[in-house]
Amino acid sequence: MFKFFRRIRFKMLPENKFSKYLLYAIGEIILVVIGILIALQINNWNEQRKIQNTEISTLKELKSALEISKQNLISLVNNNKRWQSYNFKIKDYLENKKAYDKSLDICFGTYYWTGKAQLTTAAYDQLKNDGLDLITNNSLRKELIYVFEDFFGQIKNEHEQWEKDYLANIIYPNHVKFFQKYFPYSTNEFYDEYAKPINYNALLDDAEFLNIISENISLRNYSMLFKEQLIVKIDSLNNRIDKEIKRLDD
Repeated sequence: MFKFFRRIRFKMLPENKFSKYLLYAIGEIILVVIGILIALQINNWNEQRKIQNTEISTLKELKSALEISKQNLISLVNNNKRWQSYNFKIKDYLENKKAYDKSLDICFGTYYWTGKAQLTTAAYDQLKNDGLDLITNNSLRKELIYVFEDFFGQIKNEHEQWEKDYLANIIYPNHVKFFQKYFPYSTNEFYDEYAKPINYNALLDDAEFLNIISENISLRNYSMLFKEQLIVKIDSLNNRIDKEIKRLDD
């Protein structure tokens, strides 16, 4: 088309039809400008699409990380329910002064166990490095920050407090005083630890140990409730991520 206007323009010059030549020259300039604008628009669209594809990929990675963390939390809650049942059994025997039974050994070996949540944060850490603004949905971005920073952070702090303060200063000093750890002969029973009371009758009369067991039950209730709330939150967040991916793909 540019060649067409150029031929007409050169044809007009000898005929001294300057006004017509000017008109066609302007038309040619306009076409060039339009062509440049179209090219810029296409380039801009391509760049936007690349950014959008990166956002979609990031959202998928975040969803996968959240799902892995959720499964770990579910497993951890189930384990804590089992360990809490051991706490209840110990509490029942101590409060009611029941005679020692060998089935208590698994309870005494694991009454202080809590487990550490293996929360997957690599995708979120990468997002922070790349820039949180990559997630264009403001409310979704805020919810991601809330879950990964606040919820995950609180679970991490909870475990550190249990390990450094409660276990080190309260549990272990009493545990080594009252129990002798052992392992069953059957190798398939190494899933839990076992401990036999050194003096069961003394244990029955130890109010401090009973208080520790009661505290364990209470702490587990709080811990499991918080983790169950986070599991629900993750499900809700992943549903939002799915909707956002679908919107971006359309």
